[in-house]
Amino acid sequence: MRFIIGFLLLLSSLYAQPFTEVRYSDAFDKNITLQGDIEFFEYGVSIKYNDTNKSIFYDDGDLTLYENEKALPLEPMQAEQMGAFFDILLLLHSNNSRLIDENFVQEEKKEYTILIPKGEMQDYLQKIKLQRHKGRLSFIKLFLKNSDTITIKIGNEKTP
Repeated sequence: MRFIIGFLLLLSSLYAQPFTEVRYSDAFDKNITLQGDIEFFEYGVSIKYNDTNKSIFYDDGDLTLYENEKALPLEPMQAEQMGAFFDILLLLHSNNSRLIDENFVQEEKKEYTILIPKGEMQDYLQKIKLQRHKGRLSFIKLFLKNSDTITIKIGNEKTP
């Protein structure tokens, strides 16, 4: 199994897109910027961060964090939160309008879309701002209930 995941991570590097992730912590009033490569596949996503030996592999609900190619244990709460984040990321990437409409109220703006969560997502997520370029997801900003934000810019697209 470990070999298969390693092989999939290797393959993902061939089809990955560069991305920048900016995490803002309101409690510390600080930004953390990470860069790397991201690849989406049918039921998952693979992320490899530059300048660190960390990567994340999420496949059909299974989340594995790697450092120096060794799987790291995750606390249950951390795994649940990260899993929810990746489920949202995959949903937005899939652009499945039926599932998006089931989970969000959409507000179309000129250059971007605002998604207001429905149901349980309202407990931890205020809204999502996203942009597509040529039909592909290029920018996502999650506004969390605790006033933190997570911004992901995929490729070299402009930021709204």
